[in-house]
Amino acid sequence: MPSLETDNEQDDIATRTLQGSIYTITAAIITLILGLIRLVLLLKFLQPDQFGVVTQALLIVNFTTLFSLPGLDKALIQRQSISKKGVLPTYFTLRLGLVLIVLSLLLVLTPIISRFYSDFPLLAVILTAVLFIDVIKALNSVQETILSRQLSFRNIAIANVVSGFVMTIVAPTLAWQGWGAWSLVAESGVGQLTRFLIFWLLARAWTPRFGWDREIARWFYAFSIKIWGGISLNFILDRFDDFWIGYALGKTPLGIYSQAYAFARYPRRIIAAPILAIFFPTFAQLRTDRKRLSIAFSRSTSLMIRAGFLFSLLFILTASEFVTLLGSKWEPMLIILQLMIVYTLLDPLAAGANSLLVAIGKPEIVLQIRSVQLLIFIPAVILLGWWQGIAGVAIAANVMVFIGMVISFRYASRFVDFSVKQLWLWPSVAVTLTITAVFLLTPLWATVNIWLIILAKLLVISTLYLGCLWLSEKEQLKADWQLIWHKLRSISTK
Repeated sequence: MPSLETDNEQDDIATRTLQGSIYTITAAIITLILGLIRLVLLLKFLQPDQFGVVTQALLIVNFTTLFSLPGLDKALIQRQSISKKGVLPTYFTLRLGLVLIVLSLLLVLTPIISRFYSDFPLLAVILTAVLFIDVIKALNSVQETILSRQLSFRNIAIANVVSGFVMTIVAPTLAWQGWGAWSLVAESGVGQLTRFLIFWLLARAWTPRFGWDREIARWFYAFSIKIWGGISLNFILDRFDDFWIGYALGKTPLGIYSQAYAFARYPRRIIAAPILAIFFPTFAQLRTDRKRLSIAFSRSTSLMIRAGFLFSLLFILTASEFVTLLGSKWEPMLIILQLMIVYTLLDPLAAGANSLLVAIGKPEIVLQIRSVQLLIFIPAVILLGWWQGIAGVAIAANVMVFIGMVISFRYASRFVDFSVKQLWLWPSVAVTLTITAVFLLTPLWATVNIWLIILAKLLVISTLYLGCLWLSEKEQLKADWQLIWHKLRSISTK
């Protein structure tokens, strides 16, 4: 029978975890808003090719750091105890040592790599700058990982928010002053420097020191190598399109596509991430209770579909006005944004189904799904990109996420029960009616000031879509809201 001391310790961990959820979700919302503001300002001040150069440099560095075993951080969090002498020094030595070795090798190879990108004249110097920033990032990850293990989510949230504010001030200001691509490098640099000051001076969880224990190092390596394949697979699936565009089409198409893709992922970050942060622990707790797990999954998915469809409608149907405000240099991005409507609608839902599979202890299924997506995505990107340029790559992304979502939901149906009709029918009807109404009003939009068009579209879209849902499923919307409100209140009162 567990002791009272053990029970109290478990209660304390649960309380700190729930409180950490509030800090994490709040910080995520703030940083997302700041990130969106920053991105819009940078798009206004910079050229597509400047985004393309920095995107390519970040892609090369991030790919290289895959070989420094990024799973070491998860290994430290998962380790049962770190009180044994030598655990943290060995982790620190291994983490920093591998990063320095890998990045030093990349630094030596930079002149050779840049020769393959004749369309990227600044790539070598920007790549060098990003390398040094990544060393700071690795140092920050050490303290952040230890803070996460200690459940000190408040300090992590503070670092995220403060660095977000600093980046939002510095990067657009430099872009406005004509720094070009270097303003994007500075965005990353000041963000990591701000986090360094917070993690290493104001909220340091551990005083660094080097050390080495062969047995502990072997354990870290064994754990990290097990998840290395999954991490690498996810990276390739997420970034192969950027790689191919940069190599085959050049920096300007890469800049346009990468920013359209950044906008297309906002529904997942704004809608799916907060909802799943609330429901993921519930999925894990109910994994042996199919009935209650089915209810939780249906409610969370229903909410993501309805909120995600609204966000996607607002995003896609105002894209033409948004691009017009950014200037003619970004006009090619409009067709990409419109083509990626399938991605913006379905990506959050695929994330939800995959989250369920991980929560119930089936991560290998998610890995299989991602493998199938990769086998389809790589040839689709090459063939469709060769045929239609970045528009073809956008279509390939749609195909990839659609197939992934279908497979994810088929696997999810083995563990939960849900009604496809109940989840999809009325949101689909509402979307169809809203899109039809907006296009029927097209002649009216042409006679109005662009800012009034945006406001009018936002009002019409929200009213029609939400009105249709309210008339068709008022009771379900009330139940979904009450469930979310109950969970938020239960977290805040812990």
